[in-house]
Amino acid sequence: MVMTREQLVTMARSVGLEIPEADLENVMLRLSALLEAMEAIECELGPAMDRTEPVPPVYPHEEY
Repeated sequence: MVMTREQLVTMARSVGLEIPEADLENVMLRLSALLEAMEAIECELGPAMDRTEPVPPVYPHEEY
């Protein structure tokens, strides 16, 4: 999936992130590459991905 600048700016703003104009091209290229790699992985693994529980994005912190 190739991201457009408009898509990137819209996605970033939806989570309250402002990407400086000078960084937009770099972020857009990196995100596009990541999304393309994820698509390839999904095609290779297929239904196996639906049978796997996702890793939670936040891990509990241990109290000291």
